[in-house]
Amino acid sequence: MNTKISYLYRDADNYKMPNECVIAGTLTAKQAHTIKDCCDMGEYFIPRQVGLPERRFDRYDPAVDHCWFELDEDCFSETIEPPTVALTATELVNRFEGCKNNWRDEAYTPQMGGMKF
Repeated sequence: MNTKISYLYRDADNYKMPNECVIAGTLTAKQAHTIKDCCDMGEYFIPRQVGLPERRFDRYDPAVDHCWFELDEDCFSETIEPPTVALTATELVNRFEGCKNNWRDEAYTPQMGGMKF
């Protein structure tokens, strides 16, 4: 079994973009709690800082776009789907622990064709 992680990008105008990925292995309840405990205010995190993909809207608006994503109460579920990212459950927990109280609230700058805009 593997773990599907569902998380949400919500811009400042409250437009939402669902995200999900599958990691190898099953997260225990304790590991899931550890991940949530590592998030800013118990729910906010920056996926790229822990090796998870980020999907936002096609158009970038510096007035409303930011780097934060949300994990809700039911964000982890067991699945037989194959992993979509090269992380195990243990590796993901370790990465979240490395970011706890140290999330880098960096400005989000999208890249297209290697050029920032």
